[in-house]
Amino acid sequence: MRKRLGVVLGLLIAVVLLAATAQAGTRGTKVTNVTLAGWSSGPDEDTLLNQVIAKFNATHPTIHATFTVINGDYPTAMTARFAAHNPPDVFYVDSSVIGAWERQGVVQPLNSYVKATKFDTNAFFPKLLGAFESGSTIYGFPKDWSPLAMEISKGLLGKAGGKAPTNWSTLLKVAETMKAKNLTPGGAPICLSPDWARMLAFVYQAGGSLSNITSPAAAAAVNFYVGLLNKGLAETPTQLGVDWCGTALGKGKSAIIFEGNWLLPFMKSTYPGIQYGVFPMVKDKTGGNLAFTVSYSMAKDSPNKQAAWTLLSWLVGKQGQTLWMSKGLALPSRKDVKAIGGRQNFLAAAPYAVGWGFGNPNFSTAYTVMNNDLTAVISGSKSVSSMLSDVAAALKG
Repeated sequence: MRKRLGVVLGLLIAVVLLAATAQAGTRGTKVTNVTLAGWSSGPDEDTLLNQVIAKFNATHPTIHATFTVINGDYPTAMTARFAAHNPPDVFYVDSSVIGAWERQGVVQPLNSYVKATKFDTNAFFPKLLGAFESGSTIYGFPKDWSPLAMEISKGLLGKAGGKAPTNWSTLLKVAETMKAKNLTPGGAPICLSPDWARMLAFVYQAGGSLSNITSPAAAAAVNFYVGLLNKGLAETPTQLGVDWCGTALGKGKSAIIFEGNWLLPFMKSTYPGIQYGVFPMVKDKTGGNLAFTVSYSMAKDSPNKQAAWTLLSWLVGKQGQTLWMSKGLALPSRKDVKAIGGRQNFLAAAPYAVGWGFGNPNFSTAYTVMNNDLTAVISGSKSVSSMLSDVAAALKG
């Protein structure tokens, strides 16, 4: 009996000692807490990102990352944190504001970290990475992206001849056929947003650019875009009585829209019965598209830069981005990561899509002027040449 008791006591002591040793080992492991901040694009994306971060934490025992959603006006909130020298270690940066934040000196250049860890920058689509570069200096890596594509109701396209337009001329012809056959009663063949985030793609298709926005090519693109509205071949979401062009497609108020990858999960959940096709953007003199992209960047004032780089480089690395692509909420910015099926006509735009924001430090403020003037041009209260002059001045700051 005493022998059995001694064995039990011995086992208990061994368990206690093992637990104490394990606890001491845990206390002895230095864990660096790293903060990640961004905006919310919906519950699905928030849930997925937290799952990705949980995977990072499970595989990096010396670093613990936490994600915080910044609600409201994200640029303003981040500017306040920069001013207080208390920013998150890693954070989202939209390509439209990276130029301004580079100039303010609040974003950490990443070249030394790339070199020290031999991080492969060639895996990224060059134009996407270029959206976060200034010269040869890298200020962030694109976490994902989407260009525009042309989405068309299959049923209405079939009634209009069955062939998707490939250029401005055939777009006009298809829209005119749809209008003549009254295929979108109470609506219009095309839904066009009064937004440079759509019209600029046409500017690049015409051979224009934001850096030469007063050129004849830019004016031709604006006249074509606004002309679709003036001819009754297109209407804005407001004119159609909807919140955006995705709803117009879902409700059959328009047959042709120009939206990004974000349309696919919206249609699947909101209008699952609608049959539509995703086609490449139309062309004019050349192909033209916009790359809407967001980076993971590091704060210049981060006190945890090495750990922050470990998190950042893992998130945009092949393993992290593969997890991020698993639900098809975005497109991969890496050439070695596959997109969820049905996205080929989006990915085809990668070689010529231009990063939204265009590296201009004044773009985020000029964008308000651009859209206000476009609304005035559509209403007839401002000329195209006057608008383009305003835009050029706003971009210069």
